[in-house]
Amino acid sequence: MKSKPTSKPSFKLPSLKSIYNNKVLPVLIDKACALDVVSEQRALVVPKARGIVLEVGVGSGLNAGFYNSQTVKKVIGVDPHLHSLAAKRFASAGINFISQPLSAETLPLEDNSVDSVVMTFTLCSIPNPIQALTEMRRVLKPTGTLYYAEHGLAPQPKWARKIQQLITPAWKPIAGGCHLDRNIEKLIAQAGFEVAGQQGFTHSVNIVGYHYWGEATPAILD
Repeated sequence: MKSKPTSKPSFKLPSLKSIYNNKVLPVLIDKACALDVVSEQRALVVPKARGIVLEVGVGSGLNAGFYNSQTVKKVIGVDPHLHSLAAKRFASAGINFISQPLSAETLPLEDNSVDSVVMTFTLCSIPNPIQALTEMRRVLKPTGTLYYAEHGLAPQPKWARKIQQLITPAWKPIAGGCHLDRNIEKLIAQAGFEVAGQQGFTHSVNIVGYHYWGEATPAILD
């Protein structure tokens, strides 16, 4: 009786899209988010964090060096695409770091369990920003603070806003799901926060350079 010929294992080459998203894009994001203009925004808010900190969209750990190790007990870093550099950068900064490779839309934390939430240049790419912000509010203590530095929709000039809205559908696939046209402070307020922040173009008028930064506290809901 003749034996059946064994089939050769098939190997599927990764697509160009997969290579870009998994290999190229993380490097580009890390480089872009380390630019001086972005670091200046981080420096305005991250050092204010204290106690047990939840950092949403921790990525490659670019905020590590901005934390005050004297006031921060630990940082819980959440990101669906956690970068291996994050742990190294927090270790170098002397910050106790716990990583959670999960989405901010479903946080694995108890209610009122963190003192500070830090969110820098990440809300633009979260698929459901209101759900994520509602989760942040849930885990934040009533006396806690959300510290944020983000980029988004420019109220003025009108032409800049129109361009942001027009090119966002094409921009998202090449920029990791980044939306250029989100009103950051409006979203934070809609999720139940009292916002005390600032906004404006950094250095020059450009479609990605309209920044929001500041802090927000849980609003007292009726």
